[in-house]
Amino acid sequence: MSDIDVSFVMTVYNKERYLPSVLKALLNQTGLKNPEFIFCDDVSSDRSVEIIEEMTKGVPNVKIFKNTKNQGISVRINQGIAAAEGKYIRMLDSDDIFPLDSTEKMLSLAEKFQADMVYGTFVKTGKEPEELTEAYLPEGFSYKFYADAMRAIFEARFTRMGQLIKSEVLKKAEGADERVFIQDETIPLRCAALAHGIVKMQADVVLVPKENGNLSGQKVQLDHDRYLAYYYFIKDHPQLDKDVLGKLNMRAVSAYWKYVRKIKRFPYLTKTLWYYLGAKTFSVQPNLKLLDRWAEEFLKASGVLRVKK
Repeated sequence: MSDIDVSFVMTVYNKERYLPSVLKALLNQTGLKNPEFIFCDDVSSDRSVEIIEEMTKGVPNVKIFKNTKNQGISVRINQGIAAAEGKYIRMLDSDDIFPLDSTEKMLSLAEKFQADMVYGTFVKTGKEPEELTEAYLPEGFSYKFYADAMRAIFEARFTRMGQLIKSEVLKKAEGADERVFIQDETIPLRCAALAHGIVKMQADVVLVPKENGNLSGQKVQLDHDRYLAYYYFIKDHPQLDKDVLGKLNMRAVSAYWKYVRKIKRFPYLTKTLWYYLGAKTFSVQPNLKLLDRWAEEFLKASGVLRVKK
């Protein structure tokens, strides 16, 4: 059995500007006995891979996957998850900077509550990456344990690579849904359906430096991926309790409504508004025919990135 306590899985694509700072913080995480570092490159055209090789030279437990086909974030993060040998997995993009003690604190909370998932918050700092490499978490931050991980998903924000997840749960959940380009929504959903407990920390465990071309700024892409994450999850889990299905439906409808507001001149004159208001106010059960039609519309939308098989 592996003695690796935490496997870090990083997806990499053309982030040479950020990687020196990201790696400096990552490789200096405190309080870990035997960490593992997995890097999955999605055919970068800059010096990203060379920087990783240079900065991890002599570091134990390093795996670097140099792929020859660009397939997107979800595919690459699943490649890293499959290769991970640690008891827990912590994932990050190649422009995410971790406070130096963040993993140690997350691991401590996971063990304290015997929780399969630990989540923190993130902050867009507006700072240069070099300014963030010596950061620590604030003293006395608050946290809350939820025994019901699935319902907890609807009470707090669980996106953007802020998670530490037990490896066996993440692998059983099959990681990210590869039908969706961005993994932010699908990983917490899939894991929460299987997890025993989740801890939510009110502390910024991910520091986002000044951004340049990040996908978080592409709002239609986010609406597209958020909708499909909830749509596929509803389709894959029809056995869930009605209150959970109602909340999932509300998230899907909300994503579609945000999309409609961007692409239609007078969206307030459509039936979509009334369906959105009903889903938001009441626990409306999914209308699968309607959700299917909206999914078809999203899948035909132009200007969005999709997983390449």
